[in-house]
Amino acid sequence: MSIASANEPVPAPWAVKAEAWWFVTSLGHKPEVGETLPISYFPSQEKHLYQASTEEEAFRGGRGSITLIRYTESPIGSFDELAIAPGEFTNPYEQQSHRVTRAYVSSLRAVVSGRNNWGLPRELAEFVFTPSLDHPTGTEVRVYPAISFSPIAYASSPCFAALIKPVSWLPAIPTSLAHYPQVKLCQPPLEASSEPSVDGLVGTTKWHLLDCSEARGHARPFRCEGLLPPLEEVPSSNAHTNKSASRKRMADGVGFSDVQPYTIGVHWTELSMTLPQAVPLAAL
Repeated sequence: MSIASANEPVPAPWAVKAEAWWFVTSLGHKPEVGETLPISYFPSQEKHLYQASTEEEAFRGGRGSITLIRYTESPIGSFDELAIAPGEFTNPYEQQSHRVTRAYVSSLRAVVSGRNNWGLPRELAEFVFTPSLDHPTGTEVRVYPAISFSPIAYASSPCFAALIKPVSWLPAIPTSLAHYPQVKLCQPPLEASSEPSVDGLVGTTKWHLLDCSEARGHARPFRCEGLLPPLEEVPSSNAHTNKSASRKRMADGVGFSDVQPYTIGVHWTELSMTLPQAVPLAAL
């Protein structure tokens, strides 16, 4: 497939099937006055997304998550995705809604389609899943962002690396997002790169509202831990600070936000959903 054809978006709706892991980063978080999100939560080129998400009182906290998805069926075939939604945000059109602030996918066509159809700030990356040598039932996943496109090359170090371990003694039970509150995404306009036909970073001029409540399948708990080395320790008399500094990280804090999720998450062993065409709300 040529770069030109790879960058043609496939219109929504999309019927997809997948396996997914939901890493919980916060539950009911209430931001302090003046609290905002670090720049690592955003792609460097997405100025409007960054401004809309960090202006005064834009971030409202609530439930935050990192989602790792392995799409097994979609209109463009199989691909992988890593995305972070830190919580709820204010927006000009709806009540406060969740927002994906950074996302990687393993296919250029998924980059273009996700940006064009739903306003998702997707970028290209390589995903590597390997069986863990230390944990017989565990899987290690590493995500390497693309750093050039002619030809495509990926970073030598991952921006995200995690060990995921199933809680095998608990069965997967039928689950639906229809039972969860606030499953709408409201995505700001996106910036186009200087070469969108090469890197897939097409721009959008409108906000997009996406309802994700149709997801259903089977889910059970899983355990997770980081695989990246800890930050260089700084001597401290505070034992809690020293313990946190020595903990392995899931993300590098540059290509992906270095947020520490809970050690228990939700593993969707089977996931089916229809991604509808997002509602375009207004031009810039």
